[in-house]
Amino acid sequence: MKDHETEADSIPKSHDPSIKFMLKVVAWNVKFLAFLMVLVIIWASADVLYHLIWEVFNSPTNFFSMDDLIGILGSFLAVLIAIEIFLNIVFYLKEDEIHVPLVIATALTAISRKIIIFDYTKIAPLMLLSIAAVIFALGVTYWLVTVKPCTKK
Repeated sequence: MKDHETEADSIPKSHDPSIKFMLKVVAWNVKFLAFLMVLVIIWASADVLYHLIWEVFNSPTNFFSMDDLIGILGSFLAVLIAIEIFLNIVFYLKEDEIHVPLVIATALTAISRKIIIFDYTKIAPLMLLSIAAVIFALGVTYWLVTVKPCTKK
């Protein structure tokens, strides 16, 4: 494999028409999923806006309760996670590979959302420990895939 080649470039290209057709079907399916994700983002954003307006105008004090705020933040973070998933799809369409740091960042955002919306009075301590382990593992993994190798002179 040459320096400028990727692993995908080193795979022999098939001249089989059925393989070419299936690759096109997969590519169109990924594009369709990206389109559906845009619809999900629009729908979820409208839902966040609706609930935000509903809480402002139907609250007797015009202030959010803690439960309302946690619900709105959870919905907002869900939209951000959907946007990150869309970016994963777009990157895959452009580069035909999975961008690992972006996937890990998406997972960190998702677990952060889970932490924000948790009702800590109803969660088992072992579950908190498990979540802490997942966050630690994702953080270390993110650091490992993004750290630049040290070059000796």
